[in-house]
Amino acid sequence: MSPFIVLMLVLLAALLVCFLLWRRESRAAGAPVSITALAIPLLVVALAGLGYLTLGLERDTLDWLADQRRYDPVAERVIAGEAPGEQDQDISAAALTRVLQARLLREPSLTGWYTLGLLYDQLGAPAQAQEAARRALEIDPDDHAARLLLARGLIAQADGRLTDQAQAEIARVLADNPNHDGALMLQAMAANEARRFDLAAQSWRALLARHGDGEAGDLIRRGLAQAEQQRQRGEQLQQLTVTVRADDVPEGGTLFVFLRRAGESGGQPLAARRVLAESFPIQVTLRPGDWLQSYPEQLDQLRVAARYTPAPGSSVDQANLNAAPTALDLDQRPAASLTIRR
Repeated sequence: MSPFIVLMLVLLAALLVCFLLWRRESRAAGAPVSITALAIPLLVVALAGLGYLTLGLERDTLDWLADQRRYDPVAERVIAGEAPGEQDQDISAAALTRVLQARLLREPSLTGWYTLGLLYDQLGAPAQAQEAARRALEIDPDDHAARLLLARGLIAQADGRLTDQAQAEIARVLADNPNHDGALMLQAMAANEARRFDLAAQSWRALLARHGDGEAGDLIRRGLAQAEQQRQRGEQLQQLTVTVRADDVPEGGTLFVFLRRAGESGGQPLAARRVLAESFPIQVTLRPGDWLQSYPEQLDQLRVAARYTPAPGSSVDQANLNAAPTALDLDQRPAASLTIRR
């Protein structure tokens, strides 16, 4: 029964009760009683219902009611922990998400919240996936699948990078099961994106020890090799510092320092950092978090450049004062010296 019909029945019942009470009091007082006294409020309810059906029942409401009828049995099976059957094929993830969430608020279950989190993950909604995973963990704090779903949501929200909170969730799973393949793989890939290459290599080695001879062996070896290569290059680029000077330029503005490969002039730089230049000369150090891409293979092809605007807090598009690209000498500190010119 639709919510609208239920509401109309409640209103009619309330009116009937009021009428009966009014009639009893009127008879006790000796006043005349007429059944037509109920006609006006009944007419108001009828007109309100007609207006809702003709004007207020929007297309979204009709779609929601249709989804409820179609997917409520699916949600019921999910909450009960039943495996999907042929009748559950070709379902709409978005529609099932809405119906399942509404039902879980009335009938919470571990399987239901976990499935809802998977649906949100599929729909690219990491914050909602995290919330569903937390609801599942409230029911069973030891459920590894829900904890990894929470970690995956945290990682997705950080653009694929391993955060401290996500690592803590993964560590809890690995504390119970050090050989949990899903936890190790998630940690390896996310740590690599976060440039935590020692942790990535450690995770790849743990996987390699167990699956080196299997079908995934080559993939794991490539992941380990990449992590070790990136770690070595990162050590060479650690504390990369450049000095920026200015030629007759007002101080106190916004300075952008960025790295590109030789010959590149546009697109996303390899690394970039924005600082407030209170005075010149200024030394700028590029940190691991400033890298926007993987460390390049040919470090001798790196070029550093800078852009500057006297206005503090401005964007790079507003920085119209430049320092020409300059080669780096990674054996020196600073590795390069740039000059901003008008």
